Amino acid sequence: MFEGHGPIWNPHERVQAFTSPLWFYILALARIFSHDVYLNAIVISLILWIVTLPILKKIFENDTVLLTSILLFLASSGFFDYTSSGLENVLAYFLISVYILHYTKLFSFDESGSLKETLKKQHVRLIFLAFGLIICVRHDLLLLILPPTIYVAWKNSKIFSIRQWYALGVIVMSPFILYSLFSLFFYGFPFPNTAYAKLNTGINQIGLFKQGMKYFIASFKYDIATLLIITGSLAINFFSPSKKYLKPLSCGVLLNLSYICYAGGDFMQGRFLSYAYMVSVISLLLGFKNIQLHKVKSLGFTAIVFYLILYPHTPLTSSLKYINCGGYGGVADERGCYFNALSLSRYFISNKRGEPFPNNIHAKNGREFKESTDKIIINDMIGVFGYYSGTEKIIIDPLSLSDPLLARIPVSGTWRIGHFRRKIPDGYIESIANGNEAIVNPKLNEFYKKLKIVTQNEKLLTCERLKTIFLFNIGAYNHLRFGI
Repeated sequence: MFEGHGPIWNPHERVQAFTSPLWFYILALARIFSHDVYLNAIVISLILWIVTLPILKKIFENDTVLLTSILLFLASSGFFDYTSSGLENVLAYFLISVYILHYTKLFSFDESGSLKETLKKQHVRLIFLAFGLIICVRHDLLLLILPPTIYVAWKNSKIFSIRQWYALGVIVMSPFILYSLFSLFFYGFPFPNTAYAKLNTGINQIGLFKQGMKYFIASFKYDIATLLIITGSLAINFFSPSKKYLKPLSCGVLLNLSYICYAGGDFMQGRFLSYAYMVSVISLLLGFKNIQLHKVKSLGFTAIVFYLILYPHTPLTSSLKYINCGGYGGVADERGCYFNALSLSRYFISNKRGEPFPNNIHAKNGREFKESTDKIIINDMIGVFGYYSGTEKIIIDPLSLSDPLLARIPVSGTWRIGHFRRKIPDGYIESIANGNEAIVNPKLNEFYKKLKIVTQNEKLLTCERLKTIFLFNIGAYNHLRFGI
């Protein structure tokens, strides 16, 4: 974006290769002040996690419970691995904590006594504002917070007039709506290209469901605390007669888990369970906060400490040379795979020695490609490789995360979850290299011609482009993308 091409991936076409709009623009803002994008992501993540802690303290209103929550977050690799991964998880943690703070304050006062109407209105407004920002982090987080948000609106329907509710709805949804309209106009589609690549595969839904179950099994095998706490929280909140306001939070967790299973999970172990885990930890501890059985509390606290020390897959038991590339069912310990090459300690060691960072094979290949005379390459490791290739090279990604054409054709052959490989159509590379439409399959070539109008036309505001965008999004060209 800072090289003058805009928020795109390859220089010849407009495509949204990032999933989280809000996280992308926070990182872009930091880039104005520092060119070190690696350190920017680490520092911002650390700041977000630090400011989340006092919010958690306000939720629990008890230092012992706060400490217990921190230990439980440490116990989950699925949660803690992504606090400094460079991904959007930690931003979601912060906003979810803000959401739950005002949600619990709203209803805990109702249980203990009356709450002034002005405070009620303030909590409701902040709940809905947090809702609007959370879905700008990840669209699929809507399912996690939708049930409690509906519960809030139902229980407090009379505190605002219809006009006030309408105004609040417009304000809350305006970031999401405005960005979706921008995405539709600039990229031609309302959702990230990654969504089309991973949810538009043509794979049998039963196969995806089975893979989703493997995702849960992988978590249970290598990160038992995550699913154990989620399951325990669901059981207690659904079957306990007290604190009824916690049940909608658990309904959101169930919806979130159901979607994960429906989508086939992910290749990053625990990543998509982390949001449900955070909600589950908070609601579980809120359910236990007022229990007077000190022996039970002491036993629980002791069990968490022993788990952190003795279980082999927690952050506390990981050394600075942590390596674990194992996994199950295509689901991998991503921290174990990349920690040795991309950790913060490796960053400082490399800087001290004057070595390039990172110095793994993907970075080396990216630097070599940047210096080569080649303009186009096929490579499915577009993260580190893509960054060090620079902004003037074209990378064709068979996994289609950054390719609008490949993202819209069915998967061919075997696949790994999150890695839905497409066959490069005959003539596609030549079409990109020569700036023409030379795909051998005539129907797919016609589809590509239409797609180029949307993604490559230099003039954004033409009748032809706007018409083509509309027709694409109502499915008018779907019959062409199969090429039959």
